[in-house]
Amino acid sequence: MSQRKTGKGKGKTYEDVAAQKFRNSTIPAAVEENEYPGAIKKNTYIMAKMRNSEEYHIAKIIEVRIALGSANQPAELLIAGGGIELEGEDVKMNENGQIIEQIKPKRVLQPNQKFEYYVNYLGHQRRNDRYITEDELRINEDELDIELSKYEEKVRLLKENADFLYNDEHHGLNEKQIHEFEESTKVKSVEYIEIGQHRVEAWYFAPFPKEFHCRTLYICEFCLFFFVHKNELIRHSERCEVRCPPGDEIYRDESVSMFEIDGKNQQAYCENICLIAKLFLDHKTLYYDIDPFHFYVLCEHDAMGYHMVGYFSKEKVSVENNLSCILVMPFCQRKGYGKFLIEFSYELSKKEQKVGSPERPLSDLGHRTYVSWWAQKLLNILLENDRSLSIQDLSNMTSITPTDIMYVLENFKILRYHQGNYILFTDREFLLQILKNQGHPGRPVISHNIHWVPHGQRQDKFA
Repeated sequence: MSQRKTGKGKGKTYEDVAAQKFRNSTIPAAVEENEYPGAIKKNTYIMAKMRNSEEYHIAKIIEVRIALGSANQPAELLIAGGGIELEGEDVKMNENGQIIEQIKPKRVLQPNQKFEYYVNYLGHQRRNDRYITEDELRINEDELDIELSKYEEKVRLLKENADFLYNDEHHGLNEKQIHEFEESTKVKSVEYIEIGQHRVEAWYFAPFPKEFHCRTLYICEFCLFFFVHKNELIRHSERCEVRCPPGDEIYRDESVSMFEIDGKNQQAYCENICLIAKLFLDHKTLYYDIDPFHFYVLCEHDAMGYHMVGYFSKEKVSVENNLSCILVMPFCQRKGYGKFLIEFSYELSKKEQKVGSPERPLSDLGHRTYVSWWAQKLLNILLENDRSLSIQDLSNMTSITPTDIMYVLENFKILRYHQGNYILFTDREFLLQILKNQGHPGRPVISHNIHWVPHGQRQDKFA
């Protein structure tokens, strides 16, 4: 599974909503026949409660299902346990015996059947989408009309006030490709994962096999095998002897380690890490070809073993990119690991004596983290050096590409055009104020703790 990223995670624009002539009708609903008689139809706009909040936001119903209750999988996968029966299936044929119409099986619902609705919150990232119960929604046409007007104004202001931190998550895609991507990934295949001591809500769709589409997916924190039922994980854990990623430990300091894994030699592990990553990365498409990549897995280690907290992948042969995909698990974010992984990728580039840049597009969080790290790295160099430095000097010192350096310096107004020449404005108070706004510097990488030789410089037997 290579690390090509694609797609966009935002909801529909106001123009898309208005095109459905909401204001000239009652609550809009899907045209197709309702699969679940008695349920609110798909494509209906409602007011839905946000998770862990009493606030309601305007949302669109994307999917409807039978309430799972204590079941871990939808009714389509567990017919008997989902409160639903299917009455056969039939076809219509012409006189030549060719099928001209296939009749879908009818659904027979239990009396007072409860439903759950998968909703997309307008104006919010798709990671907030989720299934809600009937108790978490309300429908009031006047309220919806007001909220749509607020959403329209919000979209307008975002367009007018967009700054350089705006990230084009559509990069490289046309409208048709964007639509196809959003349609195929609009409903999360897994709602939660349990890995080690952590239970985490998934953010996005991931292409797990159909039989693993469930409310909670249970994952072995060492080998990354996954299961639908917790007792399966318990039985697996009793036999699993894996306690660290299947690669070479190339870095260690205090309680963290980095492992380098060859995607060609460890396909099962690398495929699993890609699938897990896709649960938290919207703008990434997985292809079942992981051979061209190395994976650099960050672990916290204790007496139990090495616990994966994040990773980045890198193409074995790439002229420009020193990183293809990056992820820090949600339960380990805000610990400085994102910037640690970014810095580690540039430390490898220094050893290769190359400059590098991350593969685009970046996620919204990834883009902001990169801009912050680039700014911190460049500002510290400018503050510590009294001599005049060029863009090329900065690139040689950091392994950041000149293009990325200019992007940061121009947008922070450090690189300026003055009397026919470009200059670096390095007033100390000005630089310190920018640096102050860049957040935590992240966990530092101790460069002399990296035990790694570029693959192009190794003997064949070690390559």
